[in-house]
Amino acid sequence: MSEIAPGADSEDSATKPLAGIRILHVTPNHPNSNIRMRKENLSYQRAGAACSALILGHRRDNELISDVQGVKVIEPRLPRFRAVLTKISVETRLNSRAHRRAIAAAIISERPHVLHVHDMFMGGSAIPVARNRPIESIPVVLDLHENFPAAVEVYRTAYPRLKRLAFAIFQGRRRMSRLEQRMIASADLVLTVTEEATERVIPLCPSAPIVTVPNLDHRPGMNSRVPDFSIRPAGPLRMTYVGTIQIHRGLQTVVRALSQLPPGTATLDIFGAKDDDFTTWLRQETIRLRLAETVTLHGWLPLEEINIRIGEADLAIVPHESTDQTNATLPHKLFEYMTQARPVLVSSCPPIAKHVRAADSGFVFAAGDEHDCARAITEALRRRDDLQRLGENGRRYVTEKMNWELVSEPALISAVAELSTRSRQAGAPSTSSLKP
Repeated sequence: MSEIAPGADSEDSATKPLAGIRILHVTPNHPNSNIRMRKENLSYQRAGAACSALILGHRRDNELISDVQGVKVIEPRLPRFRAVLTKISVETRLNSRAHRRAIAAAIISERPHVLHVHDMFMGGSAIPVARNRPIESIPVVLDLHENFPAAVEVYRTAYPRLKRLAFAIFQGRRRMSRLEQRMIASADLVLTVTEEATERVIPLCPSAPIVTVPNLDHRPGMNSRVPDFSIRPAGPLRMTYVGTIQIHRGLQTVVRALSQLPPGTATLDIFGAKDDDFTTWLRQETIRLRLAETVTLHGWLPLEEINIRIGEADLAIVPHESTDQTNATLPHKLFEYMTQARPVLVSSCPPIAKHVRAADSGFVFAAGDEHDCARAITEALRRRDDLQRLGENGRRYVTEKMNWELVSEPALISAVAELSTRSRQAGAPSTSSLKP
């Protein structure tokens, strides 16, 4: 491992356990859209580390280097033709020559002590580069945002038939599971987002250090905006969803539930719509069910405006379908809703439902069941006078018990500090490169 910056072993080590450490993220997502990475960077910086982020996979005619909240963000040049080849290579092999070259160049320029790799699409390229260094390998943190083998299986159910068949060949679940197991075995530290995910991963490689770092929201601070706790006493129930729109998110269940309710009962605003297969289908479904005036799909909005939209909702929703993926993931949006003191409507996926029940902050319906979802919406209407209390409960739960600073940050910093110490004392272990 490279020499730690001067002063790392001074008194700062007690208060800043990562003092002098340089961490390089390898990710397909810019910090503006990678909420988890933003929170991790803030924790790393508070612990004394310097952070940079390499953003891969996006077509770009010129390299772009910027600063985002003290993090150096590197977006390498990727011309059109090479971008197409890179996408094909990553989708079929989880590995790319262009990605490997960019990672190797970033390692030379940033001289990281730790490589923090986000999910399997990046792991296939990053881990071999970190391992096959001329002098010494770099310890790798593999950050598993989701159950990737299960996720790609779910994603392709929304694809057109020919595309679905093509992806089934290269991203079949058994093949993705084998690659995931190799990556876990090759990493020096594995992060998961739920206890359920940790329980799934441990048997894949019992010797791998695995730590749960949940996707919680920041603890509301003294100077943070105080949310409006009030709920409108009358009119249609205004429901809001914020985030990625994919088939496993379960929005189709809510749309179908709304079609069973009397007109004017509730409205649904969906923020995060993109031009993709599933969003196109969902728009058509709202038209088919004659809900064009009830359900509105919006594009991405700046974070500040999203928070305003959440605050305007009477009920914020997380309606995930029950799959091997969603039963082991925990979306940031749940706790963002709670921070804004919004009562929530969620499906019965265990990682989500258990927090809502523990906080007494909303309503739970059977995942994928449009009839039970309609029942839960009707119950929220019936208990409209109680919605403010449920929202306050959620806010209190985040403030006092379940937040990033109280739970996630200590787990992350402790694990990476231990990894750093282990690497300094013994040198990063040498592991053979991954092969798809």
